[in-house]
Amino acid sequence: MTYLRPFDPWGSRLCLCPPKYSLQPYTGCGHSCLYCYAQVYIKDFYNPRPKKDFAKVVERDLAQLPSGSLISLSNSSDPYQPLEGKLRLTRSFLEMLSGKSVRLLIITKSPLVLRDVDILKDLECAVSLTITTKSLDKVLEPGAYRAEERINALKDLKQAGIPVIARIDPVFPILTEDEAKELVKELIDVVDHFVFSTLKLKKQIFRRLVSAIPKIEKDYKKLYFEKGECINGSWYLPYELRIKLLLPLIEMVKGARKSFGLCREGLDLAEKGKCDGSFLIKSKAFHVEHQ
Repeated sequence: MTYLRPFDPWGSRLCLCPPKYSLQPYTGCGHSCLYCYAQVYIKDFYNPRPKKDFAKVVERDLAQLPSGSLISLSNSSDPYQPLEGKLRLTRSFLEMLSGKSVRLLIITKSPLVLRDVDILKDLECAVSLTITTKSLDKVLEPGAYRAEERINALKDLKQAGIPVIARIDPVFPILTEDEAKELVKELIDVVDHFVFSTLKLKKQIFRRLVSAIPKIEKDYKKLYFEKGECINGSWYLPYELRIKLLLPLIEMVKGARKSFGLCREGLDLAEKGKCDGSFLIKSKAFHVEHQ
């Protein structure tokens, strides 16, 4: 049994992520986001539970990890979901990293990450907070902290000297495309890097979304299942519409001389080597030498 595994996005030809390892302290997630792709792959996804013998297995995995490895925490089940407040598996993992030569990218929707700033500021790390919508967060992400709290967390992490990334992800056609621009405008002076992605659909996800927001059913059927394209088992918006949704965001970021990445979009707009923002992680030796 191993929990630290090479990141493999199901062989997607559109993934631009650098080589890295992925770790999920929990199976499933309590944020209950209606659009989450992992609900399709993980049994009983919305009934989260801790990984068995987590600390024991991960300590062994860490001992076998090549020096300088990049770890993504995590890619399917939020490391700071509500269960973490009680079980503290993520914090126990961070404590294991003391003295280890690894780089860490945290991906979360929770301001609970601020609890661990005392450890994070001494690690080679960056934090990516996902913010999809303010107006519909209670509907689309019912178990997660509100978007405003995540925005404040980004500001606090930045103040603590930790590189921060904002994932405006996913951008929903019709529902949040204008709001995405407002989020970029609000965050442009706060974050170091942006990651953008449009909504991808599977039939199961589509049904969950329509049950919560019935008015989108007709438009989304047309945009995705009639005009869109199926790539790696997910339905994408038409190529031209993906550009139309993302280009204004990219132009705002470029205008502010900030960097950005696109997540599995297949567009010739992304900056090479800057997909997930992990390039922001600098070694502590670098910081010491340049003080």
